[in-house]
Amino acid sequence: MTSTAELVIQLENVHRRFGPKIIFQEKNILFKGPGLIGITGVNGRGKSTLLKILAGLMRPDQGHVSISVNGLILAEDQWPKSLVLSGPYIDLPEQIRLKELLALHKHLLGKLYRTTAESKLLDLAGLLNEQNQFIQAFSSGMKQRVRLLLAFLSDVPFWLLDEPASNLDQAGFEFYSHIVGQEKNIRLILVASNQPESELLDAKEIYEL
Repeated sequence: MTSTAELVIQLENVHRRFGPKIIFQEKNILFKGPGLIGITGVNGRGKSTLLKILAGLMRPDQGHVSISVNGLILAEDQWPKSLVLSGPYIDLPEQIRLKELLALHKHLLGKLYRTTAESKLLDLAGLLNEQNQFIQAFSSGMKQRVRLLLAFLSDVPFWLLDEPASNLDQAGFEFYSHIVGQEKNIRLILVASNQPESELLDAKEIYEL
């Protein structure tokens, strides 16, 4: 993405429950970007569930979610090419090398893969010299950097980041904060956080569940 577009995610009367437990009830939320918007709340309030619903990985029990770019509402089959979800619960394939994972990611994204940014992002993530290593050999912090790297290599208008600083050391956090600081002017970046004082990086808006 090279130009600024009006990016909107809207929830209308969204309701979600797990068994007898109500997670959301009649949620009406408007996220408008570009920009960084934080989503906070104590554990169990549904931050991860909300992002999974927005990513189309989970459906609300009732209500409607719409995503639009410059006023054009995207059909649900367009969502996978318009947004990316990253979270510490995202499984990575353990039995392949990092360079193979990047090649697979590039194959799936096609033109939406940020090929020209790959080396720079690998370097900033501290993974440039780790491309021949198997994912199973990575520490939890390195795996989290890989998850963020995959998101940041996706040239889509919506980045959904769930607890992005989970397991990150200082260098990993600087990678996260540097890229989000650069990209928040052209994308809508939603960050679900238990650490709003650090992860939200001067968010223009914070929504508390």
